[in-house]
Amino acid sequence: MPVHSGEYLRLGPLQTRIKTHRRYSEHVDDVEAAVMAQLWLQPRESLLDVGCGTGSFLARLRDSGHSGPLSGLDSSPAASLACAEIRGVRAVVGDAVQLPFPNAEFDAVTARHMLYHVSDVPAALRETSRVLRAGGRFVAVVNHADVTPRIASVVREQAARHGATPSVSPNAEVNSASLPAQMAEVFGPVDVVAHDNSLVFDTPEPVVAFGQALMNFYGVGDDSPEQEAVAAGIEQAVRAWFARNSGPWRDPKGYVVCTARRRD
Repeated sequence: MPVHSGEYLRLGPLQTRIKTHRRYSEHVDDVEAAVMAQLWLQPRESLLDVGCGTGSFLARLRDSGHSGPLSGLDSSPAASLACAEIRGVRAVVGDAVQLPFPNAEFDAVTARHMLYHVSDVPAALRETSRVLRAGGRFVAVVNHADVTPRIASVVREQAARHGATPSVSPNAEVNSASLPAQMAEVFGPVDVVAHDNSLVFDTPEPVVAFGQALMNFYGVGDDSPEQEAVAAGIEQAVRAWFARNSGPWRDPKGYVVCTARRRD
């Protein structure tokens, strides 16, 4: 399974992708709200957010009045630093496959759009169960297998054209079709809520920025000698499409929110 650890050495590309989904989704796309709706977190319960990223989810919980212990774990030191700045959040650098927490420490664990970065998903799910208290909730979010196929195709094509070795799509092995069964093996019954949507762009600039923010997923990292050429190729291809077409650029996307409880 591909592990895109280099993607989060800096948070700029992640922030670009988040902003793109918030601004250009055809329908309101609030993944954090979708997770909270399934989580039913009580005010004093403890929560671990695995793959905490920018920390916006933990900050939102704290700002909404949550008074219980909040922890954020990420393999990226940059993400951990971002979470450490949030009031009352314990930020930890670590691996989802070997969570550095004792048994039964948390009432709830979340894993939002991160399981496709994990080297061993079944092991990560078992670790999640281990750190949950009996009856504790686990909420995971993963994409459909083929999201934003149009811009993904552009990025993949430009990466190959300029000599990079495109990696397998991060959603190829861990996605909305595969995760529920994997979770069920560890937790038992899994509740699945699907959210289908599209990104819609009327101008090329945000498409270019979004495509360039995806490059690491397709073998073009910050230290890749092909990075500038691939970024320029993405811009050229996107602008050429808008020059030929009068309609908006539409890219389908979607994800599922999977919820389970630790078995007693």
